[in-house]
Amino acid sequence: MNLSKLVSIAGFKKKSTHDDFKLDKQQTIKASNDMWEDCLVSNAPTKSTFKQDKNTHPIEKACTEGEYLESLVKTIEGNILPHIIEQHLDSSIPAQIPVKQTIDQKAVEELTKLVLEEDARISVDYVKEIHASGTALEDIYLLLLTPVARKLGEMWEEDESSFTEVTIALWRIKQLMYDLSPVFQQYAEQGKTGSSIMLVPLPGSQHNLGLFMVSEFFAKAGWRIWGELAATEEDIVSMAANEWFDIVGLSASVREQFPQLKELIKSIKAKSKNPNVGVIIGSPVFNQFPELIEDIGADMVGMDAEDALEKATFYVERLR
Repeated sequence: MNLSKLVSIAGFKKKSTHDDFKLDKQQTIKASNDMWEDCLVSNAPTKSTFKQDKNTHPIEKACTEGEYLESLVKTIEGNILPHIIEQHLDSSIPAQIPVKQTIDQKAVEELTKLVLEEDARISVDYVKEIHASGTALEDIYLLLLTPVARKLGEMWEEDESSFTEVTIALWRIKQLMYDLSPVFQQYAEQGKTGSSIMLVPLPGSQHNLGLFMVSEFFAKAGWRIWGELAATEEDIVSMAANEWFDIVGLSASVREQFPQLKELIKSIKAKSKNPNVGVIIGSPVFNQFPELIEDIGADMVGMDAEDALEKATFYVERLR
């Protein structure tokens, strides 16, 4: 019996400590067979040596030739092949694996500086490098792009940057999200929740970057979304009255819009086709003036896109 054929049935699988590394099993077994072909065949027990060998067999002295060979194959599988393949693995693993970059305040400051520069490609390359290192897009959205947008708003308020500079920088962040959206939505749960939401900015709002990010998270979670950036108050109330929405999401840019926002929420709740419609609002103003939350008349306040999705989902599920 040719032992090299018996060795070829031995299967061995070793899980690499590196996620991206995969062992080519067939090539490894073939290499092992080639290495052991000569020594195993040349040293295979013959009829003349078998009787002597089986008398000192470690498992059972009175074994048959088939049992002896089966035991030998198990020894090869369990003790010899693993060492060969492990050596092959050690020599095949790349010396350097990309290190996942940490999103910290330094990264936020760096991207803030980059989006204010004239060459937009620099900021794009910076974000793509962070994503390529293994950082999840959710973390890039929430821990990098959101703080950068907030920082730009503060720079505008403190006259560190002009309105034009901040507007262009925010546009670049939004363009980044547009570019990343196909990847972000790759595993979206299309229509899975059956819930619907209207997402609109309060008329007169200067920026809608946060609203776009919120829509990305809701879309990925399977919500049906209606939105119109240029909608008037009449448009918003009319849509809520004629179409069923589980949630209406409104965003406000500045504190001066809050009296207008409060009246709009009252109108939506009074005329909504869904008598239990939930209203969620988002605004950078709440970061500085959290006390305004209680007086606005909304059911929920979303501090960021993920928080808004969690609260809206809980609100809808509670009513079902």
